[in-house]
Amino acid sequence: QAEMQLRRSASRPGAMSWLARHAPWVALLSLASVDARSPGFLLVSAPRNARISWIRLPEGDDFSKAGPANVLIDTGLLNPQGIAFDQKRKRLFVTDPDEKKIYAYQVVLHGDSLSIEGSRSIVASDTESRWVAVDGLGNVFFSDEPRNEILKLGADRALRGGDASDAEVIYSGSSVSQVNLPGGIAVDNFHVFWTNKYMGTDVGSVVKGAETPALDLPDTVSVLAKNVVKSYGICLALGNVYYTDADKFLWGVKKTGGAAAQVSSSLKHPRGCAWDGDGTVYVADKGENAIFAFAGNMHTLGRAELTKAFSVEDAFGLAMVAGAHRLLGSAAVLVASMLISVSMAI
Repeated sequence: QAEMQLRRSASRPGAMSWLARHAPWVALLSLASVDARSPGFLLVSAPRNARISWIRLPEGDDFSKAGPANVLIDTGLLNPQGIAFDQKRKRLFVTDPDEKKIYAYQVVLHGDSLSIEGSRSIVASDTESRWVAVDGLGNVFFSDEPRNEILKLGADRALRGGDASDAEVIYSGSSVSQVNLPGGIAVDNFHVFWTNKYMGTDVGSVVKGAETPALDLPDTVSVLAKNVVKSYGICLALGNVYYTDADKFLWGVKKTGGAAAQVSSSLKHPRGCAWDGDGTVYVADKGENAIFAFAGNMHTLGRAELTKAFSVEDAFGLAMVAGAHRLLGSAAVLVASMLISVSMAI
């Protein structure tokens, strides 16, 4: 589609001179149209083993062709739970509530494998955070369950490291009733989404708020679902929000709200989930010591067939490291959007 738009735009009068001035972008688009066949990696936390592992994702949906889980980090952590990956800066964020810290690690890609480079840094301390997320700008968001807070650490401070006092409390249970022992957290560059682990059927199982709240907080926050008392992990896939409860259920709701839909009731103790940026959502099930996969790009939310993709003991938090063709594909969409705007203006 991006290539077709490029050709249409190039055929308009005056377009070629614009393309000539922006040759690097056009070259990037051409490169992005080539499938690099690198689907990426899935990162997994295992609290009981105090370990972070990585799995190279297979091409296509034949998980029998995937490699085993490989250790990325197995020292220096007590109880790693929620994890998030900054695609642009290649930084992995790990919450450790027993240490009351959030750590950052620099990840290096070596073809078909991953490793850690240099020493880790402390992004936040004195915070009992169990879940973390990072947006495209590098801003880090995390929930603090005991303090009943949703916090934001700006990209510059996240790079420098700090403690909980450096983070901005953007939503607090003391002033926003929809924050009630917050659990999982996800962001999409515009909004922050979180689950609640207490009284979800009253205050909201899944809540959405602006990444930068307005002064009038009630106008900034909206409840997307109130169907589950206690929720854990949450992830976003295009216009869909997926979240897990304390027992065996996986649920879905639209970013714009509406009725919550049961996606699966066959899990044991589901926790974190992650979208691969294409069509697949992965769900960690610590009770089954496994990671399940399903097609998450549903137009109408409903029950889905889950496939056991990987065996990982005590699987808890998940994060994606995007493959080359998906990163370039995103660039193609960006460039195509630029070309659409320019062609309309010429």
